[in-house]
Amino acid sequence: MRSLLGDAIVASTSGVLIHHVLFINGEWHLQAPTILTCHVLLFPAILSLEVLGGGKEFHQGCLRSLVISITYITSLLLSIAIYRIGFHRLGKFPGPRLAALSKLWHVWACRDSRGHIVLGDWHKRYGTFVRTGPSEITIFHAAAFEAMDGPKNHNQRSDWYDLLCPRISSILTRDKKVHETRRKTWDLALSKSALNKYFERINIHVQELDCAIAESIPGAIFINDLMYWFAFDSMGDFGFNQSFETLKNIEWSEAALYLRSAIGLLEPFSPAIWLPRIAFAFMPGVWRVRHWFQMLEFADDTMKIRMSVQCAGRGRHGFYLHQGFRSYGDTATLIVAGSDTTAPSLIILLYYLARYPQHANIVRGELIDIDVSDATAFASLPHLNATINESMRLLPAILTFSSRVTPPEGLVVEGQYTVGYTKICAPRYTIGRLESAYEQPHSLIPERWYSQPHLIKDRLAS
Repeated sequence: MRSLLGDAIVASTSGVLIHHVLFINGEWHLQAPTILTCHVLLFPAILSLEVLGGGKEFHQGCLRSLVISITYITSLLLSIAIYRIGFHRLGKFPGPRLAALSKLWHVWACRDSRGHIVLGDWHKRYGTFVRTGPSEITIFHAAAFEAMDGPKNHNQRSDWYDLLCPRISSILTRDKKVHETRRKTWDLALSKSALNKYFERINIHVQELDCAIAESIPGAIFINDLMYWFAFDSMGDFGFNQSFETLKNIEWSEAALYLRSAIGLLEPFSPAIWLPRIAFAFMPGVWRVRHWFQMLEFADDTMKIRMSVQCAGRGRHGFYLHQGFRSYGDTATLIVAGSDTTAPSLIILLYYLARYPQHANIVRGELIDIDVSDATAFASLPHLNATINESMRLLPAILTFSSRVTPPEGLVVEGQYTVGYTKICAPRYTIGRLESAYEQPHSLIPERWYSQPHLIKDRLAS
């Protein structure tokens, strides 16, 4: 008859071995739901073996199963913790000790969706290279952008890009060949000639926006809502050849609300993408997870409609994206990238123009002197374009996102070597406000982009 002590020793040894033989190698975020399921079923599986196979009384089987399960899980977690804190290859990098232990600490720190503030505080405390996860280094330096995405980089996209898996898209894929193939379609759709053809169509939405603003006068104008509606309608027109008419109706559509709620789900959980993967697997109808799937369903249904009709009177440019979509992964990407980044950028620009009327007056003066029906005329307005650049520097629409995995040979940034297969991040909000990159980094100075270039210390940051 086996002793309980002997079983506990075997369980403890198994936990350590599974960590060092299995979990310590490779990536496991896609298998997170399966791993969780296996460990949840561990106790009932052992209980069944003890009672049915071992002939034990139920209460005895429960006790033995509980001891074995707890011992195994405790040894597994302790082995992981000891390795990450004391023996990990990134141990020399400074950073929050609990963040090195688990990305759950980072998620907790970002629970109010203010991750850019959290990372900014860590930069002030720990320096340029900060360990922000068990296998993650965040680089607070302008050179990080070139090192991560420059033409000579050999990095891979991080686990974040598996968010939609098994769906794939030009953006949310880790396969370079798939990305390059699908990007050709987007390059065609976003070419200069195509954008010029879009101009007449966007003017329709601009007129609707103008009418919506006029209807709000003399009352308060809720510009956030208007900009989201404008971006959502424009995205629908460009990508699906239909306007969702939120501006015309002056109200949120269900689809737009699903989108905002779904994106709100990702904001605090992006540091640990395996958490949303678990939620998608086990809680598809709960809280904002339900809105995520409703958003995907809306994207799929909209594309089915788009692919079943012709673009009468719209011209060839109406087909650019339609002809290149071979899966529904790109539809979700289009909806998110086409509206949930455009709207914040417009809101931020208008915020700064309202806060600094002197710059609004200069921009207004530039606009008076051009033919607004000419799409190319806007590119020649120095202060308008500089104000756009400056507002996006101070408050980028995507505040923290940008992550890659270093190649096997590792990566050197500003003389600091980072070993291979390490996730590296470069938060745009913090880097855009570095004193090493900009003079008066927290001030809105559009002139730095055209008439006062000396205010940009490090061009890599721009």
